[in-house]
Amino acid sequence: MFWLHLPLMKIDIVIPTYNSEASVEILIQRLEEWNQATNFQTHFIFIDDASSDNTFNKLKQSLSNSKLSFEVHGLHKNQGQHTAVALGLGFSSANLVVTMDDDLQHNPFEIERLYQKLIEGNHDLVYGTYASKKHNFLRNLGTKALQFFLKLTDRDYSMVTSFRIMKKEVCSCFKNRKSKVYFIEEFLLNASASCGTVTVTHHKREIGESNYSGMRLVKMAVLILLIHSSFPLKFISRLGVFLSLIFFGIGIYYIRQKLLFNVELGYTSIIVSIFFSTGLILFSLGTIGEYIRKIWLNNQHLDLIVFKENEFNG
Repeated sequence: MFWLHLPLMKIDIVIPTYNSEASVEILIQRLEEWNQATNFQTHFIFIDDASSDNTFNKLKQSLSNSKLSFEVHGLHKNQGQHTAVALGLGFSSANLVVTMDDDLQHNPFEIERLYQKLIEGNHDLVYGTYASKKHNFLRNLGTKALQFFLKLTDRDYSMVTSFRIMKKEVCSCFKNRKSKVYFIEEFLLNASASCGTVTVTHHKREIGESNYSGMRLVKMAVLILLIHSSFPLKFISRLGVFLSLIFFGIGIYYIRQKLLFNVELGYTSIIVSIFFSTGLILFSLGTIGEYIRKIWLNNQHLDLIVFKENEFNG
């Protein structure tokens, strides 16, 4: 098997947990089985997102009875999966970092396949994409709709899943970060020069139901689209420039009509003034939108410069 030939390498596994008391023991057992088989030197980072059940204590108990290297961090207030993962990435220190869910739908034995793709393709980030998603119909439909709208920002999110492996440089923007993160992919993809995918098995949820209700998924999608992505700003700026060009063109057309066909002056002047002023306003809005987008990127630390490597002498 591939992982039997891997060099000894440190890898951090970030796992957010939320109301998963019933599945914690099985999760730890599977991680132990993989940990004994793999050649990675593993360290597990658990972020409990203020579970309302006994997940946090059950997690600590199960881990203390295991042979895993671990750390557990419990949030005082529920912040959402993206924030929990971002905080976990901030605690990581290994050269490679993996993120996976706590609901037993990701198989840790497939981490080696992600790593193999990362090395062979010289990628910074590799997603484990699903041959068949085991989520319910409405969740899959909502995911596709969100990916469609986000694609309008010139970035394809169709390969994005919560099962990923990345180099430490990709998650460097989360070091010492304490603010909430609503859409972590915006950060990860922005910091990755090359991204790859591997088809993995998405297992059916064995215990309990998903913590994401239909209303919660809709709310999260709206927040991602309208507040925590650059989609609205890009849309406004590009729409403004596009419509301004159309209105300038229409204005020039009516000036031509006046010069060549002697259309009444009042009619032509009103049309031209309306279209030129509207075009100028929309162009200005587009320009302002682009400036605001740059400020937003800066405030979200999405424009950070990441060094690939450094070398010092003396």
